[in-house]
Amino acid sequence: MSSLYNAAIVIVLTLISGLLDARGFLLASKAWPGGSLDIRSAGLSVLCFGLGLSSYVVAVRFIQALGIQGVALQSSLWFVVTAIGIAVLDTSILNWTRTQQVIGVLVAIGLGWLIATTAAAEAAG
Repeated sequence: MSSLYNAAIVIVLTLISGLLDARGFLLASKAWPGGSLDIRSAGLSVLCFGLGLSSYVVAVRFIQALGIQGVALQSSLWFVVTAIGIAVLDTSILNWTRTQQVIGVLVAIGLGWLIATTAAAEAAG
């Protein structure tokens, strides 16, 4: 399979996984209103996490095909998408200062750079 194909699959599956997990986190935060379990929110949270994790497991196959073997780098892709997903889905990103938004973008770029350069180094070695 071509690297471009693998990269496209990784992007799609990582977006699916990260956004489902972000939704799971948001639903989990609503699962205990007033100290009582809201079974609907809890169940939907677990469902989102299950689907997100399943998508991530499949994504790892394609991540490894790109030459990214390190677990820390594999999971950082998911982490960035999930963190951004939470901020966007709960709209808290709208309350971030401009500095926080810039730092968030720089962190995402930095993780992307680490992923790309590590994959290249692993492929060469």
